[in-house]
Amino acid sequence: MKRIVLVALLALALAISVPGEAKQSLSPYDYVTGSAGGGRFLYYDFPDISLYIPASWEGRFTVEPDEFGVAFYHTASYEKFREEGYGDGGGFLFRLCASKDEDFQDLPAYEYLGYSENAGLHFYLTLPPEYTAYQEDAIMADYNGMAEDLDTIIEMARIAPSLSFYKDDLVSTDAGMS
Repeated sequence: MKRIVLVALLALALAISVPGEAKQSLSPYDYVTGSAGGGRFLYYDFPDISLYIPASWEGRFTVEPDEFGVAFYHTASYEKFREEGYGDGGGFLFRLCASKDEDFQDLPAYEYLGYSENAGLHFYLTLPPEYTAYQEDAIMADYNGMAEDLDTIIEMARIAPSLSFYKDDLVSTDAGMS
């Protein structure tokens, strides 16, 4: 019995003493959200990159982590496609992805955001290779308006370590965990 307790205590001490384990378990897609730029932007702060979404998108987009990264959808299209039994994917606006290599350059539609030396990862957005809005005039107009903002999101993306300095200038309210 003493031997089992001793082995258990040694295993616990070893687990606690391994430096950096908690940091390594962080996914590049874990994020915190908040408001920035006097309420003009919503930020999505990932460990090594920050995305700034126009505040006008609030309540109009859905964020879904998946096997490839974190996807951003136009909510009205996304929900309509699901209601009609077409599954996920309708209303796709972009997906934040990370890669250790540059194979993403073979993708049909992407925007390169930069390389994080901290993470050793390239960050990029995949974009819809085809039109994914639900085919109803009001929904298409809303989707199109959001799609026009993609250039702003791409321009404002910040890779660590510069993101903390940039956000200090923009942050206006507290952040909440996703």
